[in-house]
Amino acid sequence: MDIHAVNETLPQEILVEILSKEQTQEVLQILMLGITPAISLFGIVGNTFSIIVLARQGLHKCSNILLISLAISDLTYLIGFNSVPKLVYEIMSDVEGFLYVRSVSYFLYVLYHIFHVMDYGSGGVSLTLPMLITVERLVAVFLPLHFKQIVTPSRTWAAVCCVAVFWYMFFIHMSFFLTFEYKINTEFNISFGLIKRSAYHYAHIDMVAMLEESMSYMVMKIPPVFTLVGCLAIGIRIKVVSVKRQAMMSKNSKEASSNRTTKMLLAVCSVYTVACGILSLPTYIPQYMYYTMTSDAPSNLGRIMYQVMNIALCINSSCNFVIYVVMNKTFRDTYKSLFIVQVFSKTKRK
Repeated sequence: MDIHAVNETLPQEILVEILSKEQTQEVLQILMLGITPAISLFGIVGNTFSIIVLARQGLHKCSNILLISLAISDLTYLIGFNSVPKLVYEIMSDVEGFLYVRSVSYFLYVLYHIFHVMDYGSGGVSLTLPMLITVERLVAVFLPLHFKQIVTPSRTWAAVCCVAVFWYMFFIHMSFFLTFEYKINTEFNISFGLIKRSAYHYAHIDMVAMLEESMSYMVMKIPPVFTLVGCLAIGIRIKVVSVKRQAMMSKNSKEASSNRTTKMLLAVCSVYTVACGILSLPTYIPQYMYYTMTSDAPSNLGRIMYQVMNIALCINSSCNFVIYVVMNKTFRDTYKSLFIVQVFSKTKRK
């Protein structure tokens, strides 16, 4: 997710900057042009492989539906987060803005909004789906005999679609709080396009505050807390029934497979919970960490720490492929048969 949407100076207490503007720009360039794209590129490739492998395995299993949905949302989030218009606006020059003629600047502004919604919308989906994964595993572990009646592919798809529609509509509406302005910078004697708060934003200040507060609960508080508690309950349940599973030799293979799937999904949810914990830091240390959709001229340190939080989110959206390969033998075997074996066979032919 990106933060910069506006750079308006509002009356506020003057803070002593720890970093200069030049130092901040250099650090942001390293983070946004080096570290984050490298992580995201790995994530884009990994999520693409995950989608292909999961689709090959089939979507008759509800867990596969949730995982492929998570991979798609992570993929689109990484693409939206690393969009060219955002990089051009934020760090490609000494002046924040689109330093082009009006028509080109406005075109970049439109593209910025498209990727902005992709970033935030897919990010919201990615940070909500682990809660659905936790629900699916809770039913599988605590109500195994009724699992197929309660959790069905059609219901799973419906739940995923509802989550996606909700978050995309939410952030499409939030995008109306921004507008485009073309102005002259007297300091540098250049014209540029600037993203500012719209009249709609100022006419609905109370609603903006309510939506941002609601978003913090729906993204950073309720889903991770629910996921953490659910994972603890699942872990305790697995520990309690482990002795019984070992005794049931006739069902050992089937239940061992279910247990592996559960552990893999718990690993995905654990990484997600840590990422959400980092994302929630501005709530507890707002003087050092900064989080909002529309910026009120954040401090230089706040801008950098926001990008550090974004790196945590990019890692969360990029590491699932590694978890699948390490912890899921079926996924690993399918991946090998689709890519590694074919590559080696083609090499031998040559």
